[in-house]
Amino acid sequence: MQHIGGRWRWRRGPLRRRWDVLDAWLGLLTALALLLGVPAVGISVGLSAYGAQRAERAEQLAERRALTGRLLEAVPADPSITGFASGLDRVPAKVRWTGPDGRRHTGTVDVEPGTRKGAAVTVWTYRDGRLADAPLSTAQAADDGVAAGLGSGMALGFALLAVRWGGRRYLDHVRLAGWEREWAQIGPRWRRNHI
Repeated sequence: MQHIGGRWRWRRGPLRRRWDVLDAWLGLLTALALLLGVPAVGISVGLSAYGAQRAERAEQLAERRALTGRLLEAVPADPSITGFASGLDRVPAKVRWTGPDGRRHTGTVDVEPGTRKGAAVTVWTYRDGRLADAPLSTAQAADDGVAAGLGSGMALGFALLAVRWGGRRYLDHVRLAGWEREWAQIGPRWRRNHI
């Protein structure tokens, strides 16, 4: 029998059953969904997540301010000296800053290892001068969008493959049951004539 892949399922012949055609359609639809649906879902979810993160960044920038503070302690170049894991790119240190209302505030912010006492550091605060986390960066928003797009695309791809696998197993079960029924009818006659 000459066939490439599953092309024989599309041709008419005495061995082709309707389950074979259904299996071929299931395979074709799965391939199309993987080639067209997965990228479309991944891109749309990624862009939506990126847009939501950009909106959150805009809200954060509207309610927070960047002020300049002074480091109250020297930060060693090797964070393991102070009990932190070595290789960290930021470690907590005490900082003093003046709020928009003119009052002095003290708090802990993350700074680069090796920063000297008295160095100027950026401190993000709310309008009342309380310490706030730095707003999302555009790169973080983009990373979140890419992660959401890849995750949703992969989830859809795995779901499609699981449906294809489950459908194929069901169709194989139906085909085997059909062959057993046909063999139960033809087998006794074949044995009687050829033995």
